[in-house]
Amino acid sequence: MQFKITVPLILSLFALEASAFWRLPCQDRVLLERSDPIVNPGTVAGHVHTIHGSNAFSMGATNADLMKGTCSSCQVKEDLSSYWTPALYFEGADGKQQVVPQTGGMLVYYLQRGENVVAVPAGLRMLAGDPTLRSFNFREIEKSLWTDADRTQDALAQKAIGYNCLNYNAPAEAALGLRAFPDNMGRCKDGLRAEVFFPSCWDGKNLDSADHKSHMAYPSLMDDGVCPPTHPIRVVSLFFETIWNVAHFAGQSGRFVFSNGDPTGYGNHGDFMNGWQQDVLERAVKECRATSGIVEECKHFTHYTLAQMQQCEAKKSVEEDVFGPFAKLPGCNPVQLGPNRAAKMNCDDPVPVPPVSSAGATTTTVREEPSKVALPTVTTKYQNYPNGVYHGLEEGLSSEAQITSTSLTTLTTSTTAAPVSPIAVENENKEVVEEVKEKKKPHVVVVTVTSTTTLNVYAQPTQGTQEQYKRHNHYLAKRVHQHHRS
Repeated sequence: MQFKITVPLILSLFALEASAFWRLPCQDRVLLERSDPIVNPGTVAGHVHTIHGSNAFSMGATNADLMKGTCSSCQVKEDLSSYWTPALYFEGADGKQQVVPQTGGMLVYYLQRGENVVAVPAGLRMLAGDPTLRSFNFREIEKSLWTDADRTQDALAQKAIGYNCLNYNAPAEAALGLRAFPDNMGRCKDGLRAEVFFPSCWDGKNLDSADHKSHMAYPSLMDDGVCPPTHPIRVVSLFFETIWNVAHFAGQSGRFVFSNGDPTGYGNHGDFMNGWQQDVLERAVKECRATSGIVEECKHFTHYTLAQMQQCEAKKSVEEDVFGPFAKLPGCNPVQLGPNRAAKMNCDDPVPVPPVSSAGATTTTVREEPSKVALPTVTTKYQNYPNGVYHGLEEGLSSEAQITSTSLTTLTTSTTAAPVSPIAVENENKEVVEEVKEKKKPHVVVVTVTSTTTLNVYAQPTQGTQEQYKRHNHYLAKRVHQHHRS
């Protein structure tokens, strides 16, 4: 199917700031369980995490272990790092809790901001955020008005956690624009995007620390600025985005709560373990200077297909239900509203153990979970986007776009095929026309408006209702997706 639309030509605000970066799509998680080899190495973790990256992840994994993985749910083959955050649950009016579906997996930004930026060192582990927080303890003020009190490490660390309420029928909101869950989650019709910005100043000595934070520090502006003298080495900045399909529970009475018992959002956090081929990462940070964010533009990377990312899974380490519905969150995590820090609780429930086969080896259980929506893939005649993430059209790309969408998938059905090339899309148009007659929906997303042009658009839509088809048709020329500094 071919049709014409007039859309804004866009320019990423990252590009406006002339910062080199790439976006690393992690199309699916490899595991959902109570594992955290940084905070709770070798033991069951305190709360459930959604984990992306190397399939060698385990509760006792080292950085070297991760690099022995045979696949990753993230796109670049040379990266066998692990990236994880707490899982989000919905607690209904009956008090029962169940996991919220993710939209896709995770998007990780590698941002080369600052002076003399180098790769994160081999073996690095770090943590951002604080799972015990239940309030924001610093004033909200523009960065240009910050004083020393606004630049303390505690203040910067809290400002590095935020949210974006996604609604493709409304103006886009800034990254890290919300400090906590929005009061009206119903307006996040296209998902709640949880965001974590990691510290990018290293002490040059330690690959970890007792609190898993002290060896790292934030620069003076949190996502930019200068490093403190105690942490003089500027490493590439990491920024996590995870989208939760909160609209899945639209019309139901209840609340959303993280797996650590946090109903506010202030206690969100993220973990990172470096599993890169170090020489590749170092060359990429030094030489991949594109401001488009397109990961395929870095010549040092090779890539997994969409299907390969979605099929990659890690072995299960903890035998317990983490999907729900259940009467209480896994582990000892009673919901604590705050505003004081969450107290450490004592619970009498037995600690689950890894499943063991009759031969004494750990077994792998096929996971069952709610449907997950695979994000649309965008391609152009100059650049393929085999990442399933809605980045829109970027400066320097062709104005003649071809847009395809992957289909809805669950783990109990076959995964979708890898994104097709622009030529394949064109060759399949006749088939697509027949599919559109069966109530399908196209997708496209754009970013910051600078001018407009008319595009020839080809859609291979996913299945959906007629109402969804109309809705996405409406936002084709309207959606604006911004990433910029708060």
